[in-house]
Formats: sequence, C-alpha cells, structure tokens
Amino acid sequence: MPSLPAADPADDRRGALRWGALLSLLALLTAASPLDDLPHVTDEVSYTLQARLFAQGLRVGPPAEDPSRLLYPFWVSDPVSHSPFPPGWPALLALGEALGAGLLVNPLLAFFLPGLAGQLGGALGLDTAGRRLCQAAMALSPGVWVLAASRMAHTSVLLALGLCALALLRRPACLGLPLAYVVLARPFDALLIGGPLLLVGLVRAPRAAPAMLGPPLVAAGLLGLDNLALTGSPWTFPMDPWFDQWIDPPALPGCNRLGFGEDRGCAAILGSVGHSPDKALRLMGDSLLRLDRLLLGLPGFGLLALAGALRLRRAAPFLLLGLLLGGYALYWSPGMAYGARFYHPAYLLLPACLAAALAPLGPRLGLAALALPVMISIGPIWRDLGSGYWCVDGEVRDLLAANGIVEGTVFVGASGSVDRAWPALGVEAFTCDPTLEAGDAFALADPGPGARLRLRYAPPNGEAARAWLSVHPPASPAWVLLQDLSAGGPRRLQRVDRADRP
Repeated sequence: MPSLPAADPADDRRGALRWGALLSLLALLTAASPLDDLPHVTDEVSYTLQARLFAQGLRVGPPAEDPSRLLYPFWVSDPVSHSPFPPGWPALLALGEALGAGLLVNPLLAFFLPGLAGQLGGALGLDTAGRRLCQAAMALSPGVWVLAASRMAHTSVLLALGLCALALLRRPACLGLPLAYVVLARPFDALLIGGPLLLVGLVRAPRAAPAMLGPPLVAAGLLGLDNLALTGSPWTFPMDPWFDQWIDPPALPGCNRLGFGEDRGCAAILGSVGHSPDKALRLMGDSLLRLDRLLLGLPGFGLLALAGALRLRRAAPFLLLGLLLGGYALYWSPGMAYGARFYHPAYLLLPACLAAALAPLGPRLGLAALALPVMISIGPIWRDLGSGYWCVDGEVRDLLAANGIVEGTVFVGASGSVDRAWPALGVEAFTCDPTLEAGDAFALADPGPGARLRLRYAPPNGEAARAWLSVHPPASPAWVLLQDLSAGGPRRLQRVDRADRP
C-alpha cells in the first residue's frame, strides 16, 4: 500500500471531529428512539447478557435452576451460563453495562470512523476535498449508523481493522494491538481481513515482526484457553457445541463449520439444510443487495461505489470485497440482521469509493448527493427499526415498570406466530415465533448470581407454574405474561402465588 500523501492535518482533524460527532449522534438517536435502548437481535441479547456477567467480574454465571425454562438462542444455561460468542466484544460492551449505559458504547466507538475513513481515502489518492467527502460518506451511510446503534460487534471490529490499516501505512509495529482485539471479538474477520494486513506489514517492516505478531498470538492463546475452559478443547469454539445441541431434531455434528456439503448448515436455509455453492451465490446476492440499499439508504448506490473504485484505479477495494465475498461464501448463515453485517469491513474503503465517484461534482454538490438519499430514507429505516425489529420491542420492560415489578419470577409465554417485514433494511419476509418474541424479556435479564428478577419461559398453566415455584424458590412474587402472536394485541399479566388454588 502507498504511503499517505501530504495533507492538511488541521483540516482533516476538524472534518473528522465534525463528522464523527454527527455519526455518534445519529447512532445514539437511533439506539435511544426506534431501538428503544434494547438489544433486538438474538446475537445482541447474548452479547448483552455476557457483558452483564463481565461487568460483575464474572466469566460465567450460575446454571439455570431448570434449563428447560431458559432455552434462548445463543445462550448456554447449563452447567454454567454464558454466551457462546467470543469474549472480546462483550468484554468491551461491559464497560457500558457496568454504568447502565450499554447503548453508548458503539456510538462512542463510531465517533472515530470518519477520521479513519478520510485517512484511508487519502492513502488511495484522494485530495483534501475527496477526503472530506470520504468522511461524510462514512458518517452518513445508514449501513454504518444502523449497526453503530446496535449492540453487535461489527462497529468495534471495523474500527479495529481501520486502525490496523492505518498502522500499516504509518507505523506497522502498532498493527498488532488492534488486530489482537479482532482475534478476541470476531476471529474469522481477523483471519480473513487482519491476516492479509499482517502479511503485508511483515513484508514491509520485517524488523517490527515481534511487535506485530506478539499481541495477536497472545490473543489467540487467551481465546484457546477460554475455549478449553468452556468446551474442553482449545480448538472448539463454544458456538459449535451450542449449535449441535440446540437444533431439534439434532443437526449433524459440526453443522456450524465452514464449507459445503449436506452436513454444513444448522438450519434450513433457502428451503433445505446443507450448504452448496448455489446457495452461497444466492445468499451473496441477497447480502450485496442489502449492502447496496443501506450504503446511502436507497437502492443503486452500490453501482456508484463501483464506479468510484474503478476511478481510483487501485486494487485494494476489489481485493477487500473479494476476500469478504469469498470468505463468507463458505458460511451457511444468511446474516440478514442489520443489513449486510458480514460485509461490514468493506466500509474500510467504501467511503473512499463513493467520494471518488462524486469528486467531479465538487464539494457542495458531492455532499448533497450523499445527504439527499439519506434524508429520504431515514424515516423508513427508523420506522422499520421501531416496528418490533427482530420481534423485540419494549412492551415487557414497560409493563413490568408500570406494575412496579423489580423482583421475583416472571414467566413469559406466547403462542402462534406473526409475519413481519422490514423492507427498508432489506428483509422482505420474516416470521416472529415465541422464541424470538421472548427476546423482549430476556434482553432485560441479569444472568449473575445476585439477580433479583428471574425471567423464564412460562409453564403450560398456572398450576404448573405454582408447582415449578415450589421446587425452585423464591416462590413469590411471581407473574405470568402471556400473548397470542397470531391474534395480536398486548400481553396479559397475571399474578401467580404458590398458595393460590388453580
């Protein structure tokens, strides 16, 4: 990669501060308003629960007294409770959870992304005006601020990979520290994107090899020890045995592995279990359409980025996208939540591609071309995020608060299902079932040993609930929250006491 061209540091710094503040504000407003300060996607709920354990100084929590009442996607409840995801991101998120402000972490991290985008754009040859457009493109892109409003790991990983790329340009010896975080947060991204960056750094600055290799190797060792403690093998990630035991009927062992075959894939995707090159191409096309839609909020701007990449006459954007497309083609999951999140590292260079395409318009018209589609799309995007996104909303939290329920046991039950769609986010059809709907409740849980309020799935009737409470005290106070998804309408709250007659 080329060295950074001469630039006006003060001008770049002012732009980075302004656009960084706007990006943080957009993400924070989205997290607080349509997303209602709640994790929505099952991955987010798992991350958040693990972060609450870390905030209490715990790697794992106590087992559920009855695992059958706490079967939630991406959560292990026996023999100890923990998230099966790698620990890096939940450990960082724990800084916010310790203060009761988990929604702040990603927006604060996002503050630094426009500045990084401008500097990486400069490395691709953009002049001062182009770097300003690059900063603006990163700040305004809905694909960036939507994920920064969530509690997913991808914003922190994008920032860390950007720091790796910037270190490669300026001081390769510093590349190892941010790469170590990626190893702990999303090991596949560390291998897929961080690995090539590390190889280039070793070629360019072989004397800095110990500094570059040391931190990621230590991180890999810590991850192996964590795997050993949780699964009995340093090479087995907790997610793999979780998938093996979660699917009913059981999938083939090792269904979460990369590659193609009838034994790959832990759920029926595109009508069948198993992963094939044909499925990979179809899932890739769907993800590229979501990436295109959320680039500036309206379809078609991916072609503008492609034109900008051609205008830059650099191989880096095509190599980056090729690595992401090829790597994630081997994974069976469609990754539909929050846009094309598997391809989020493409934002290392996508802003530069947009800036290169719009540079001939001049600074003002170029900025208008970025801002106008975002202004048109922000309303539909917010409506989708606020419409029970991924089957979660604030109803349970608000109902508990309205009734002053802060301790005891709350049984959450639902029946039926309801079809949803969030077209502004690229999801045209989705089914909310009782398990996903339970995210309303489990997003509020404290998995630590001193939790005052237990949230559990409801037994089939009040008598069964009272019997369960007699075996698993405290028996009172307790409530049942029930909802018929097919019929719609609010949940019904009913108090249950062990001494009551059925």
